[in-house]
Amino acid sequence: MNILLISPYFSPAVGGVETHLTDLCTYLSSKKHTVFVRTYKAFGVRDRGKIYEESKYLKIHRLSWPDFNLIFRLENYPILKFAYLFSGLFLDCLIFLIISYKKINVIQAHGFIAAMAAVLLGKLFKKRVVINTHVAFKLNNNFITNAIKWTLLNSDQILVLTQDIKTALIRIGIPANKIIIYHYWVNQKIFNIQKSSRKKLNWQNKFTVLFVGRLIEVKGIKTIFYLAKNLRNVKFVIVGIGPLAEEIKQACLGFKNIEFLGKIDNKNLPIYYSASSVLLIPSKIIDQEYEEGIPRVLIEALSCGLPIISTHSGGISNVFSKEMGLLIDDNLEDMVTAIKRMHNRRRTRKSIRDCSLKLFGIKNARIIEKSLQKDS
Repeated sequence: MNILLISPYFSPAVGGVETHLTDLCTYLSSKKHTVFVRTYKAFGVRDRGKIYEESKYLKIHRLSWPDFNLIFRLENYPILKFAYLFSGLFLDCLIFLIISYKKINVIQAHGFIAAMAAVLLGKLFKKRVVINTHVAFKLNNNFITNAIKWTLLNSDQILVLTQDIKTALIRIGIPANKIIIYHYWVNQKIFNIQKSSRKKLNWQNKFTVLFVGRLIEVKGIKTIFYLAKNLRNVKFVIVGIGPLAEEIKQACLGFKNIEFLGKIDNKNLPIYYSASSVLLIPSKIIDQEYEEGIPRVLIEALSCGLPIISTHSGGISNVFSKEMGLLIDDNLEDMVTAIKRMHNRRRTRKSIRDCSLKLFGIKNARIIEKSLQKDS
């Protein structure tokens, strides 16, 4: 197949969606499908990426678009954010298809902004459209819900991360046979239990709580300072970058039991997962238009045999089981109690890894590939 993949976000931007898209493109390329990626140069980072990158089966074009951290400043203005991200992406893809529409078999869109562009382009150029969702939108009877419904109804296939998202879409009138559930996956050979990792990092004598994620308010990053203050015998390690990076880095200087590592390349994360005692996902449960689906860090950690403490945010509760760790309320005292419980809890790394192998294997890439091939 020749696939036009549309997404506002792509590497070298940092995040679970971006890493997933890298894995997806790697998989599709390995199956000799040609993927034409149309995206933006990364927002909010120093290295925004090259405009063009090409290999035999992967052709990436990153549109140079004004940054000025607008992606973060417009977070509370969804209509303006939509206009900011939609306009350039749509025009770029329109020009691309005017020139190359004959060789494209299917358009795959990631997220609802890209989906809206893909549906309009699909109608214009008579192309099949497959939409991958990465978050759970709160669907009420408002303008945003109606726009989402129109977009999804006019697509050919919809891939969602959880049963809850599928149920919500059926409730607003999307046909069930149009919706397929998939999960992210990781390379289980890379994300594996790394022996002697604690010795390599000199973490042998500490119960270590690891945080990996974007340094933004909704991820609950500031929760760690409360926990570190109340759990002096526990070591906390923060991995990530984002708008709050400098503030978090400075705040960590006041704590002897917090280590701030900043950005760690994805390929090097397994040693940190393997050396830690538990992964903390303290995401805030707040009233906003959408919630994240299943955080990629959860999948990576489980693959390395690391248990999880997580809030009920997003789609986590759809896949979480007691074998994985503890699922708690968004409550500071409950997090303290959960960490103390995990301190006294022992389970084999292999049993935790088995949870990841069962749910988050390469079969999910095949689900996406099949959805793209249908009727093409």
